[in-house]
Amino acid sequence: MSLTRSNVRPTRRRKIRYGDDRQEDLYKRFPPDTFLGSQENVHHFLLWMTFFRRNFHRFATDYLQLKLHIYQIIILYLMGINYFFVIIASRGDAKSYIVALASCIYCILYPGSMVVMASGTKKQAKLLVSEKIEKELMNQSDMLRKEIRNVKDNTNEVVVYFKNGSTITVVAPGDSGRGYRSTILIREEFRQIKKEDEDAVLSPYQQQRQPPYLADSYYKSVSSLHEESTDIYISSSWLDNGHYMWGIVDQASGDMLKGNPSCLMAFDESVALAHGLKSQRYYRVQKKKQDPLTWDLEFMNYRVKDNASAYFSYSMFSKNQNVLRPFYPRTTLDYLANKKNPYSIAKQAGEVRLVACDMAFVESKRNDNSIFSCIRLLPESTRYERENSSDIEVNNGYRRIVPYITSVQGGDTVRQARRIRQLYEDFEADYIVLDMRNGGVAVYDLLARVMYDEERKVEYAPLTCMNDDSIAARVKAEGAMPRIYVISATQKLNSDIAVDFRRILDEKRIDLLVNFEKATEEVLPGIKEYVSAIDGETQAFYEAPFLETQALISEATTLMYEKRPDTGVVVIKEQGNNRKDRYTSVSYGSYFSSLLEIDYLNQDEDYEYQVFIN
Repeated sequence: MSLTRSNVRPTRRRKIRYGDDRQEDLYKRFPPDTFLGSQENVHHFLLWMTFFRRNFHRFATDYLQLKLHIYQIIILYLMGINYFFVIIASRGDAKSYIVALASCIYCILYPGSMVVMASGTKKQAKLLVSEKIEKELMNQSDMLRKEIRNVKDNTNEVVVYFKNGSTITVVAPGDSGRGYRSTILIREEFRQIKKEDEDAVLSPYQQQRQPPYLADSYYKSVSSLHEESTDIYISSSWLDNGHYMWGIVDQASGDMLKGNPSCLMAFDESVALAHGLKSQRYYRVQKKKQDPLTWDLEFMNYRVKDNASAYFSYSMFSKNQNVLRPFYPRTTLDYLANKKNPYSIAKQAGEVRLVACDMAFVESKRNDNSIFSCIRLLPESTRYERENSSDIEVNNGYRRIVPYITSVQGGDTVRQARRIRQLYEDFEADYIVLDMRNGGVAVYDLLARVMYDEERKVEYAPLTCMNDDSIAARVKAEGAMPRIYVISATQKLNSDIAVDFRRILDEKRIDLLVNFEKATEEVLPGIKEYVSAIDGETQAFYEAPFLETQALISEATTLMYEKRPDTGVVVIKEQGNNRKDRYTSVSYGSYFSSLLEIDYLNQDEDYEYQVFIN
């Protein structure tokens, strides 16, 4: 049938609903010959804008033309409809990518938005712009590049400027970051942001977005048009030991269950595996590298609580992880080539150094390794002003710094003695603290004699015991310097060592290497040999001190204890197949440091000191 005026029924024009009279006449504010001069086009624009604001994932796929995994689509959708959003996700789940994308979407869909990104360090937050937005997203989306006017990325300022007036600004969460304003505030790896910085510096940034039309008295009184500021928290998991991050997590979870515009999401390593972001081989390698606690936190995404029966808590150690500069000994090839060690650390005035050794001799036993810890002792003092008299300086003792821990397969006493002497020379150590259990005395006998190092083709002068005459009498060598402090542990001595080590941790008088995650972000990228390495063995050499430090913490925090009621002695015990070799090595070194402090503290003439180890 042909269509003629006589047989075609006229269509009834659908009445379009608008928010108000002004919105209905909005098209009249544009020239008639332009796109927005048409009422129908304006109507479609308003519909699409509303649709995209309620469906961030569709904006990413339809407008920005990005290909996303289903879990990323879900994250974006929920980010767009909630004002309080928390993600706790394991390493490798691409959470930084999706946060960077969400930031760009906010800026495009809400003109004049002020997105502020903060992290534990400004460098860490800066990577969201330089790596995720500039290198990845802008290369993946032509439309995103058209929306961005300029990216400023220098030492002092990191800002993404959008053509519609929106900005993404990277800030440091400390005092230098005060004074910014934000409508969307993103805390990347927020567990590393200090609570006082979150409360006093970051949270005051937040304010509502002020689109120009709200200044009109016609809309000023319409409260439903005022937008809430958005808070986004992203992090990997951490120990539940009173850290404020878990208050944020619980708040998001509780509000979400009550139907408030809040959301909590969590992902473990299975998400990265399911979507091909990481391979099974990658996780096998990482699991071999990591200690069990770090694996549970950073990859399994567990919320792990401190064990109430443990003598040492995770927080005792984590608050002392401050060292960014590791020590590395010379390799045999570098020594033979007479190359200067680029990772040697110059001694400070009054500094004392030691190599603390926990010995193992059963080579076939699983995980039975000797542990050697290099420890720096830096003298500290406090100056007090006195009226009508000269100032007085009071010695406070030694600050312990542990820049290197290494493990050596047990069994061969000659190999172990040789390695101890190599570390003693490379580290420019003053003392060796030697565990005398089992075959430790055999290692001592080798160190007490003139020893030839077949690897380095060098002869070492003998050293002798400084604290036990019977041990010193075992080997008499002319000119041997008293530089070996031996520990023949008893239940009482082990208790003294444990109590003293806990005191040192509580008083924050020991500095350990930063965690492996921070090392991969801030330390290892600055080591050219590590970055350019083509073999895993070289990379493992530079990663080892950080991983050994994590293993130390994992060991110590799983140690159980009981206090004998009759003697008051604290007995430290392993659980199951766990070991305490690294704890023993570092705690022995710390205990010897406390003994050295007695002489150091007694150098003050005006005060008399006594050291009590309860």
